Amino acid sequence: MEKMKKNAFLKLIALLVSVSAFFSLTACSDKKELPEPADTSAELQAETEKPENSPEPSPSPEPALPPLPDIDINSWEFAVTNSYNSISEYEPPYGAVEGQGIDARIAEKLSGFLNAARDAGYEVYSAVSYRNYEHISVNYHKRIAEGNDAATVSQTFLAPGLNDHQTGLSFDLTTDASNNINYGNFHQEGIEETDAYKWMVEHCKDYGFILRYPKDKEEYYGVPCSNAHFRYVGEEAAKYIMENNLCLEEFIRLYDEKAVFVPSIDVEK
Repeated sequence: MEKMKKNAFLKLIALLVSVSAFFSLTACSDKKELPEPADTSAELQAETEKPENSPEPSPSPEPALPPLPDIDINSWEFAVTNSYNSISEYEPPYGAVEGQGIDARIAEKLSGFLNAARDAGYEVYSAVSYRNYEHISVNYHKRIAEGNDAATVSQTFLAPGLNDHQTGLSFDLTTDASNNINYGNFHQEGIEETDAYKWMVEHCKDYGFILRYPKDKEEYYGVPCSNAHFRYVGEEAAKYIMENNLCLEEFIRLYDEKAVFVPSIDVEK
């Protein structure tokens, strides 16, 4: 009897184990497997990685100048005198236009230029043209005798040999007829704002003249004689200089860098 009870007990235990195993398997089968997480490393890397800063765009190169005209820079029209270059006691062949001295070789050109402006409706005169070495020297040393040192005087009045008026190829524009006899005290503030000045700048190349002292070119010429100072160089050179925003020194150095001394450039070499 005891043996029968024991067998029955063992069967019950086996049955319970089977039932327990069954429910465990069922429970496992009911669980939904979670999908594998997506590999987002590439996306995250793309989002977090920023492209390196691109370099600043380099400035556009200066436009190349057109071919130079076929001229002789050693010709008389290209005599250079400024704060750094002297023509010593040079004297041009003397001529005159409207009472002002001028190189005789350009007298007709200057007359044509002034008359063309007048025909266009502008009242223009040559205030200061040719001044020889002795005249400039007297005025220069007079200023020094008044108590100024040479360096100070040279900031407003160029010494003999250095003054562009000595070439006989230039003139200072004025719209006041009385200024043509007032060289020692010639001042005309604001002339650059006048329509007459603007017309002269626009048309000077047609008569072989240039604006001798364009702004922002001081490193080449030093002290200007006057902002309304025009200089004869011949029509072909004048056209090239004015259309390419050059000063006389820059133009000549395009042919020969040693022809004109420029301290800010040549001293550094």
